[in-house]
Amino acid sequence: MTEKKRDNVIAFPHLQERLVEKAKEYLQNKRFNEALHLFKQAYEIGQEHRDVLFGLAVCYLELGEVETAKTLCKKMLHEDIGHYYDNLQMLLMILIQLGEYKEGYETLQAVIEEHDVPAEDQEQINQLLAFCLSRMNQEKDIEGQTEQEQLTRLKDFLNETVVSNQIDHLHTLPLHRMNQYSFFLQELFTNESVHPIVKTEALKILMKEQVNYDFHINKFQREKKINPLTLQQIIPSPLAIHVEKSLREKLEHENPTMLQASLEIWNRYLYVLFPFSPVNEHVGIWVEALYALATELYGEEVDAEQIALMHNFSAEDLKQAIKHLKEIEEISLI
Repeated sequence: MTEKKRDNVIAFPHLQERLVEKAKEYLQNKRFNEALHLFKQAYEIGQEHRDVLFGLAVCYLELGEVETAKTLCKKMLHEDIGHYYDNLQMLLMILIQLGEYKEGYETLQAVIEEHDVPAEDQEQINQLLAFCLSRMNQEKDIEGQTEQEQLTRLKDFLNETVVSNQIDHLHTLPLHRMNQYSFFLQELFTNESVHPIVKTEALKILMKEQVNYDFHINKFQREKKINPLTLQQIIPSPLAIHVEKSLREKLEHENPTMLQASLEIWNRYLYVLFPFSPVNEHVGIWVEALYALATELYGEEVDAEQIALMHNFSAEDLKQAIKHLKEIEEISLI
């Protein structure tokens, strides 16, 4: 909105406060799009409101618009809007998420030199400073590494046997810097000992960063050549959409609980399998397989032969689909 238009807005008494209060409710309930809409309205009324700017930054961060959140945090810091150390903490969280450890380190150094850091914030500032310095050194160490050295790095990564910890570590690495991580990632994608979920997470990070680089990836005895940039354009798949639609038509009114269980199984299955698609493209088989597995998980037995006969498709194909869903379901619970 232009300054002229903004000057013509007649705000109702306490409207901004009411908008902010409702937006905070949405934030607490993780309804970030709705919160963002209200914070934007409040911003049109008064741009310097600390809760409005901080709320906008949180929404943009949660919705993946990290650079916008970063800009808002810098604005609040430079213009001394809101609580300085809350703003600093959020900015550092964003810089770490972006892998911009050098900027984080320099920002913290400037804070220490220019400010009398309160006692209650000193420990956290020192920890963040040490973390950024450690990551800077790691990045420096990997630059110019030979393929063998990067392979050693992957082995060290896999020595952490807890999959969730591996995933956490992946999110601290600037994987989009292909001059440093191309061989590391290629080996990760083709190494059979790497958990399929770790491969999915690494690929999702590269997609988010819009990395234009060709990789080979192996999962479940299947191999393909992929490029994260082009993968961004083809999800969700037509099969995934049709299966979900058919499940809703089958269960939404009859059994909503079973629908929710079936959709959760289906989404986990696709997530672990990604970037591969199910071998069987028959929508009806997947709908019945998901329903059968959800039914089993609720303690009821199913007759695959009878289900296949009723729907006029191969009992063997249905059994194979159920079997594969079970296998993926077991390894998805990390």
